[in-house]
Amino acid sequence: MSLLNEEIKYRKSRKLLTYVPYTEQKQFHCSPATTRAIFGGNRTGKTTCGGVDFLFHVTGIYPDWYPKDLRTNGAVIGRIVAKDFGKGVGEVIIPFLDEWLDDSLVAKKQRNPLGIPVKWILKNGSVFDILTHEQTTEQFEGWHGNIAWFDEPPPRDKYVATLRGLVDFNGRNWLTLTPLTQPWIYDQIYTKADNQRIFVATVDIRSNPYLTEEAIAEFEQTLTEDEKQARLHGKFMHLSGLIYKEFIPDVHICETVKVKADWTRYFCIDPHERMPTACLWLAVDPKGFHWIYDELWLADMSLEEIAHAIHVQEGDLVPTIRMIDPHNDKDNAIAGGFNIRKELIKHGIYCQRANSDPALGKSRIRQALRSVYQPLNKTMAPTLRIGRNCTQTIYEFQHYQWDTYRRNPDEYDLKEQVKKKNDHFMDCLRYIYNFDPRYITPEKGEEEEEVVYEGEYVKYPTRRVMNTAGKSYHDLVEND
Repeated sequence: MSLLNEEIKYRKSRKLLTYVPYTEQKQFHCSPATTRAIFGGNRTGKTTCGGVDFLFHVTGIYPDWYPKDLRTNGAVIGRIVAKDFGKGVGEVIIPFLDEWLDDSLVAKKQRNPLGIPVKWILKNGSVFDILTHEQTTEQFEGWHGNIAWFDEPPPRDKYVATLRGLVDFNGRNWLTLTPLTQPWIYDQIYTKADNQRIFVATVDIRSNPYLTEEAIAEFEQTLTEDEKQARLHGKFMHLSGLIYKEFIPDVHICETVKVKADWTRYFCIDPHERMPTACLWLAVDPKGFHWIYDELWLADMSLEEIAHAIHVQEGDLVPTIRMIDPHNDKDNAIAGGFNIRKELIKHGIYCQRANSDPALGKSRIRQALRSVYQPLNKTMAPTLRIGRNCTQTIYEFQHYQWDTYRRNPDEYDLKEQVKKKNDHFMDCLRYIYNFDPRYITPEKGEEEEEVVYEGEYVKYPTRRVMNTAGKSYHDLVEND
């Protein structure tokens, strides 16, 4: 009986080794990224995943499948951050620790005035504390540690204060959450994921093999359509009104596009007086694929300066078709008949007035974003892709939303208008798709007189350029 009791104690202390992750959880555990995140619907095992990873490090108990180069050696200083003490800690974190961290491994617990243990000292020398969003940012400062786990979306100031404490030890942090709040996480973590510095996994509720379809369906019936995006599919609640929900970064973003001379090229400009001017280039290759290959986002420049920046950015790759926002093709009687489109013509940028149909362009863009079967490659792929260098266009794809009623939204039908924010490159793209971009076979004949732009800022080499360093407007100004 004594030996049997010892075995029972030993097995309880090693319960972490019984944890079996499903695919997305294992990808999370095995990622070498400094920052990791699981964005998941309700009941997707987010807390278990993040918490077990935390306990691997503080206890030093690792399963055989855990990468050896990601394990910590010796005592560890850690931090757990939850939403509040009453629910986040009392009903989630503490029950988790009671289940997975056996008391035989714990030397001491220190409790707060509410009686909740907030500092844990383990027998192996590891120490970790528990903080909540209810506490002041100052209480998060002054800490130094190896690991930090955020269960549910943290306010940015408290997240940054904790990360500051990881610098000394080159520590790692991770987040496990349903994206209902804190939009900054979308911009600074989700959209920046590169699987090297930042790893992100988005987990659907149906990814959890331990849930039944009947239970999921019953829960689903209680949710609105927007709530389903976050609570079932792990998508950000504040972006549930996205216009182009078909846009998937891993599918549509590619490396910088190398445009060939025979591709059909389209250009659109959306000038503004107070806002930066948006310039967008799209090419169609002989197979009919569409490539957004360049952009400019120009602030505080005259039309002459904008025209020059466009010329040097294009080099030899002059667009086949140029378009301009139709609102900028109007004669201003007060300003003596000033017309932006005509003014650009004076500086060599010949644009035609774009078609502003709001529905047609969006419909065609959605169709281009959808993956369809490609007979040549025998794969599913979208028609439209965006070069990684087009950062502002990518940002707008991920923030372009329908407008909503701020007061009593339940009393109105959904608006058919977009928010006039993060829409400049989306407008340019819509104008191009209203034109119905397609590949046009180049006509063979006498070459027109070549226009050459000389100087060290030319991006694409021309046949007769002298003293060029092969630099573009991007290289000159934005990447200086």
